[in-house]
Amino acid sequence: MVITNFDAQKRETGLSYTPEEEKELEFQKSQHNILYKILKYNPIDALNDIWRSIVKRMGLMEKHDEIQWWLAYIYVKEVCRILWSYKVERVDNEIAPEYGPAIIIGNHNSHLDPFFIGAAVHRGPIRWMSKEENFKTPIVRTLFKNLCAFKVRRGQSDQRAWEKAKYYLANNGWVGIFPEGTRSIDGEVTEFHTGAVRLAIECGVPIVPTCVLGSKNALPKGKLVMKPTKVTVRVGKPIYYTDYIEGEISYEEAKRLSEELRQEVVKLQDGSAFEKEGEPSKLSIGSPEDIEKKSSGGFKSKLKRMGKDFLWFIDDIWYSFIKMLEAFDLRYQFQETVQAFSGNVVHELSKLLLPYRTIDYDRYLPKEGPAVVCCNHNSEWDVIILATSLIQNGRVLYQMAKDTLFRTPVVNAWIRTHHAFPLKRGQSDIGSYLYAKNRLEAGEMVVVYPEGTTNSGGGELLKGHTGAMRLAIEAKVPILLFGITGTEDIFPKHAKMLNFGKGCIIKMGEPFLEHKKFWDAPKPPSYDELQELTDHMMARIKDLMLYDSPDA
Repeated sequence: MVITNFDAQKRETGLSYTPEEEKELEFQKSQHNILYKILKYNPIDALNDIWRSIVKRMGLMEKHDEIQWWLAYIYVKEVCRILWSYKVERVDNEIAPEYGPAIIIGNHNSHLDPFFIGAAVHRGPIRWMSKEENFKTPIVRTLFKNLCAFKVRRGQSDQRAWEKAKYYLANNGWVGIFPEGTRSIDGEVTEFHTGAVRLAIECGVPIVPTCVLGSKNALPKGKLVMKPTKVTVRVGKPIYYTDYIEGEISYEEAKRLSEELRQEVVKLQDGSAFEKEGEPSKLSIGSPEDIEKKSSGGFKSKLKRMGKDFLWFIDDIWYSFIKMLEAFDLRYQFQETVQAFSGNVVHELSKLLLPYRTIDYDRYLPKEGPAVVCCNHNSEWDVIILATSLIQNGRVLYQMAKDTLFRTPVVNAWIRTHHAFPLKRGQSDIGSYLYAKNRLEAGEMVVVYPEGTTNSGGGELLKGHTGAMRLAIEAKVPILLFGITGTEDIFPKHAKMLNFGKGCIIKMGEPFLEHKKFWDAPKPPSYDELQELTDHMMARIKDLMLYDSPDA
């Protein structure tokens, strides 16, 4: 029997029913039971079971699930935008960890919450823990199976579900958990169970907290019919439990950490997570109730939103396509082809309009093998022309790019197709660092601009950050040095157009290897030692710039 929202509230409070309420309850139950009986004999569930058994026998289940997820990523996000004016707000504009496994958690008001949260992050598939009863409900079980959910028995220890979650995390996957254990009746964030925290510590993965506002109005608990409303998902910063030894945590400590995690979700819900000391909140809405109160704006505002939503729809299709290629281990081959094509186009156009010259590539550029690439940063044009010059010499380049670019529709998918990955500037970005290290371990070259932002040009360098040096030491790879001269004239800072007819020179120097002494050292270098190495490297880069050369 399906219990309605009305019935559930009475059960929670322990109050008795009035005669009118009894009649209403009986009517709701009869309507639910009739619909349940109709859905029970639908052919979709049986056909899906047959199809999945065939796929499983072919050994393609994991790839099948990934394809299903990324197809759903397109149409679910579009339905969310159309029906629920869906949008995402992130604390400090934090993008979900780019590399590595994670647990994503959130408040739970509706059966639609997994879809809203899944659409808010670019990682997947998210394997949601879902109550066993959902896999017995007509239609719902097909939906949950195809979108990678797995069963968990509520109210008791389920070792099988626990081991399955650990398996997914061990294989670089994401697991979704609603720590409240069930949907909330009144929208309040209730007490968290300890499972999410214990799993994160045991597996050594971060937790990404989220909060869905408005889903209780989109599909309330106990209801079967969705209705249009406003839905917003707020995403918090990843929480790392690196101070805890894997698996070793008392129940009291787990309870304390779970309550702290709940408070993070409460802060997302009331908007206080977005407030900085001395600054007012920049959120468009504050509490969940504000969603319904907020004006939808005039015609121009709606038209602008529709245009942006369309661009995001294109971006979703593009991004999902490269993720589906990844499921068949074809993504990097495809991206190398696209990058080579783009590099050749830029190279030919540059010969005509923006000439560039390379020096000593034949002497110092290795034909293969990993390396950290470092150069000065005069202009945004550096990013394009350096990659182009290396493509012409048969090398593929992975580039850290400022995270603001990945929040722009179409640009996001375009630069991802060209081996760029986001870096949150001005602070420690563990996800970006781990992804860069992964690419180095795979034998690729990763470019890091030690200055962190564009300099004023003319041969003056900003002080170098130590991240590139730290990365090269941990990955045990050389640092390839490049000095770029003249790009600030091609595309000056804050310019809107390229200055055609201007040229630049890229000079490569001897690989930097002073950091090699720390590769197998018993203890890592101190910050002062890293900074000293970085200063030496920046001096070498400055010597490669040709501003004082009469032949430049």
